[in-house]
Amino acid sequence: MSSIPRHCELLQDAGDAARLEMCVLASGSGGNCTIMRHGAFSMLMDAGLGPRTIARRLATARAGLNDLGAVVVTHLDQDHFRPTWVSALLRLQLPLFLHRWHDDDLARVPGSVRLRRAGLVTAFGDEPFEPVPGMTLHPIRLAHDQKGTCGFRVEAESDRLGYATDLGHVPQRLVTHFTDVELLAIESNYDPHLQRSSGRPIFLQRRIMGRAGHLSNEQAFAAVREILGRSERGNPRTVVLLHRSAQCNRPRLIHDMFAQDERLANRVVLAEQRRITQWLKCGHADSLTGNQLDFRF
Repeated sequence: MSSIPRHCELLQDAGDAARLEMCVLASGSGGNCTIMRHGAFSMLMDAGLGPRTIARRLATARAGLNDLGAVVVTHLDQDHFRPTWVSALLRLQLPLFLHRWHDDDLARVPGSVRLRRAGLVTAFGDEPFEPVPGMTLHPIRLAHDQKGTCGFRVEAESDRLGYATDLGHVPQRLVTHFTDVELLAIESNYDPHLQRSSGRPIFLQRRIMGRAGHLSNEQAFAAVREILGRSERGNPRTVVLLHRSAQCNRPRLIHDMFAQDERLANRVVLAEQRRITQWLKCGHADSLTGNQLDFRF
């Protein structure tokens, strides 16, 4: 008998060609990590939980640390890259990719000099790069705090995936970057009313709700609708909402927001902090099982 929860079962058919797919292992202020794979090649997007925790969640998704070919980070806040990964990267001889924008931040991570000496650090720029064979990442720099963050359009053969979290606003170039992706993962962090009534210090509220903070539900909804309106063939077929605030957001508020557009009714997946999503494939929204896509969180 399988020990894998029903919501985590792989959506695959022996006769299917390999498709670009992702599984969100954790999403929220407590730590962020997503595995993406195409065929035999896999990578992590962010490593905001410790290696042991991520290994357990990978096992739940029928994968493992030894399956990985790279770790790519959006930025180096500790909820996106834990310093405990330095030793794990060295042990696994696993390369770390980060934007050169964040090179100085890596220098402040304890032990990171050992990664550089081992040749395991690659700083990318604004041009496409291939962290694992067959998977091309097109980075886009986005505003978040002082150094910013990176979003990515990920391409593998004809499949396209968009991934963006920790951004204070949605520039038009991001909409263009994500037009026609089949699978879209984007931040939906907070509800403005809950943020203002949270009791958090005013300076923190202003940082989060500013143009270099996080996306509100309304901003995420507007971005998804614009991307959907500009895309062909009904893309994106699946929308994954990331980095929900435990204090300043609620699943029901997200439901009510996205339910305003009937085109999105059966497309939305809400990523969780403590539970992985199922494997989500480009081009396979109609094949998804269970209740993950109809807002029964």
